[in-house]
Amino acid sequence: MTRPHLSEIDSWANFETRILKVLVLALEILRNRKRDLTKEREDKLNYELYFCMLEAVRKLGGEDSGINSPPVYECMNQPLEEEELLDVSRKKRPDFQWGYINHSEPNPRKSAKHYYVECKRLGTPTRRTWVFNQNYVLHGVLRFVKPEWKYGRASSSGTMIGYIQSMEAKDILAEVNEEAYNSDIPPIELGLKGWKENGVSRLEHEFNRPKVLPTHFTLRHFWLDLQ
Repeated sequence: MTRPHLSEIDSWANFETRILKVLVLALEILRNRKRDLTKEREDKLNYELYFCMLEAVRKLGGEDSGINSPPVYECMNQPLEEEELLDVSRKKRPDFQWGYINHSEPNPRKSAKHYYVECKRLGTPTRRTWVFNQNYVLHGVLRFVKPEWKYGRASSSGTMIGYIQSMEAKDILAEVNEEAYNSDIPPIELGLKGWKENGVSRLEHEFNRPKVLPTHFTLRHFWLDLQ
């Protein structure tokens, strides 16, 4: 696999840094909504989060934030050069994508990248057929790994957002990591600043995904305590 240019790595890192600032602030804005969000459905939370992202960009300086395009909500995976039109992954719809152009890429057909954000609820399941903490991995993390989903395609990093609606965060992490272990995924590790009660906790892990390029991938996790 061709190694990325240093300028590409730096540009992507700078782009991601700006996106992460927006995501954290947007989650804090969502958390400060007056109504109870502990029972809201995922699609409702995501819909509200979209507008919170726009508020966050404005609060971070608008044009001076370095963000010049809005997030795209529930849009199909964007095309990759040399990918078949009917590739099954093309029909998948990540919760959010944020577009980026790498102007240092020699081939303009390969210059477009997207920062992917997938969201899931966390806590005690409300029905037996959908176990939140288990599905955070099965229907969230693994979408960045499996070739039929290809989230984070052509990019070296992405983000999962967890909406904590019940349970202690440490207990949620134990259950999530049990499923990660069962799925051959390295455990998610809590950031140095620890748990943020009533706020946004940061976690992270790295892994290889042999059937999706680039194979080495960093997945950030922002867990919002809605309790």
